[in-house]
Amino acid sequence: MLVLSRRTKDKVSFPQVGVTVHFIRVQSGQVKIGIDAPRSITIVRDEVSDGDAIAEMVRRQIAQLPQETRHGIRNELHEITVGLHLYRELVRAGISDEADETFLALQESLKRLDANEAFRRPDAPPVTDPDRETIALIEDSANERRMLAELLQLKGYQVLEFSNGAGALKYFNDNDAPGLVLVDMNMPELDGRQTVTMMRQSERFRDVPIFAVSGTSPEENDLVMGRQGVDRWLPKPLSLETLMNSIRQTIGAPDTERPPRSLSNNSALPLSRVPSVAADLA
Repeated sequence: MLVLSRRTKDKVSFPQVGVTVHFIRVQSGQVKIGIDAPRSITIVRDEVSDGDAIAEMVRRQIAQLPQETRHGIRNELHEITVGLHLYRELVRAGISDEADETFLALQESLKRLDANEAFRRPDAPPVTDPDRETIALIEDSANERRMLAELLQLKGYQVLEFSNGAGALKYFNDNDAPGLVLVDMNMPELDGRQTVTMMRQSERFRDVPIFAVSGTSPEENDLVMGRQGVDRWLPKPLSLETLMNSIRQTIGAPDTERPPRSLSNNSALPLSRVPSVAADLA
């Protein structure tokens, strides 16, 4: 059993199943909570979780099925009920061979019932634990993307670079979610607003913090602050100290930092490129 102490506006997330419990109000020994969960998960309150209430809930669900499906389920249940009574009587009578055959028949009936499409829940997209030390950097400016990636890597973070939101969404459709997303707003093909909106529609990104880097405001991009939209809004020109503090506060510091390496003339940023970098950050 997980035992926690929580205050108003705190929340607890279970990323493996896509469930988040919000503590809306904690006052005078009572707690008001809200639960975000996929539609495939049934939530039953304790006060209605007695056997009769659950049986009634199941009956209501079956009543909504097509008549032919209901008929097949009733036949299977009838066969299982009769089989259980027969199995009990055979065991009492010591007729072990026939009892074993009846038991095998019961197993087959249960397998058929379990395989019935009416009891199958829709497949949910896989939800994996985010890799807390991995940052997805989505920025169309190659200069800015390279410098930010190098800075984050020097601080010990793993960085996945994308030039637009479309590439990032395609990649994470088949790979684990990152620990944090750092995204520019003004990008071609799929801009920051569209990228954030599509990520928040995915279970994979339900609890992944998203930082926006932009010279505009959330209102101008029709985005809300918080886990329904953007967790942090970092204005341009970007303060690297604010960026690193925000990242550490959100996902923590990596176990180790890379030691600084000396830059050769070939790897240093040419002075002729400085004006374009400054324009990117403006």
